Amino acid sequence: MTSTEIKGEIVRKFCKLDERGHTLLTPFVVSRERKVIYFHIAKTGGSSIVHLLQKNGLDDNILSNKKRPFEEKIDSFLSLVEDWDSYYKFTFVRNKYDQLVSLYNYDRAILGEMTFAEFIQERVNARTEYFPMYDYWIDQHFLTVAGDQEMFDFVGRFENYEHDLKLACANIGIPFEDIRSNLGTYDKTKKSLYYTPELKQMVDTKFAREREHFNWELQL
Repeated sequence: MTSTEIKGEIVRKFCKLDERGHTLLTPFVVSRERKVIYFHIAKTGGSSIVHLLQKNGLDDNILSNKKRPFEEKIDSFLSLVEDWDSYYKFTFVRNKYDQLVSLYNYDRAILGEMTFAEFIQERVNARTEYFPMYDYWIDQHFLTVAGDQEMFDFVGRFENYEHDLKLACANIGIPFEDIRSNLGTYDKTKKSLYYTPELKQMVDTKFAREREHFNWELQL
């Protein structure tokens, strides 16, 4: 794909409205002055990164501001994409099996008494129009690749969080600081116990491209 085609795909990915009237524009933190773009993928330590960037004045508060009008965000993002290659762009990803356990525990307030098996079967594996927040919003291949090319200059891994965030901070030119927020309180040593072979197969099938791209593994 040409550069123009890739930019067009980026616009289509992040500017679409889902059934709730939400877009993927809000997870972007942008500093036009410093030429930095960060994209926050759910349950990858992103809230802490957002706080760190904002503390260092690296948020223009347009895309990341939930109260800004959609049309204003669209105009801002279109302008951003035109100059996409001049920015340092980074994001973080997380092992899909761990990410889903974290999402399940984080969303327990709205899931109620739903078991993890029901969460995978009825929400994650459901038709997308019913639960879009568990579909392309967490598909880390969809969110990081356009035209078979990486959209971001650096893709950190949650599993190497401190090491990779230090690299990103060095590239941006800000001091690393371990600002932790929205930390899960569940027992992270027992994540594999959430899965049966059948549940794993559901996840593998739905997120096949992501699993292959990032080589996610789960030992049962």
